[in-house]
Amino acid sequence: MLTAPGAKQFDVHVDGVGAFTFARRNMRAEIAIAAEYSRLTEGVSQPSAFLDTIAGWLSTLKVLTVKAPAGWDLDEMDPLDDEAYAILLKVHAALREKEGSFRRRTGGEGQAQRPRDGGNGGVLVPPEVQPGAD
Repeated sequence: MLTAPGAKQFDVHVDGVGAFTFARRNMRAEIAIAAEYSRLTEGVSQPSAFLDTIAGWLSTLKVLTVKAPAGWDLDEMDPLDDEAYAILLKVHAALREKEGSFRRRTGGEGQAQRPRDGGNGGVLVPPEVQPGAD
């Protein structure tokens, strides 16, 4: 739980896990998430899909969790227990769903996913681009 005190917060109930209070994501939190992700991946430039996914979930939950159910400890979860991954996915998905409800949706415009979310973080360019001047 790395969130700065006074951050805007919201509650999410995750069936079978319990009630969480999360901080609203802002630029400072996003930087903290990226820094935690980098620590968890130990700077690996091309993390495996598994490492990318787990580090993404853990870094987001570590930074944005303000209050969690009794016994919730990300660092002490059993990495050999498949149920631990199912719980992480469930909590992370509930968080992302609630965050999505805060954002306005516009027409059919898509939003590029960040690499941590498993999407291509590159710049989207229209298929026809004029060549640069020499």
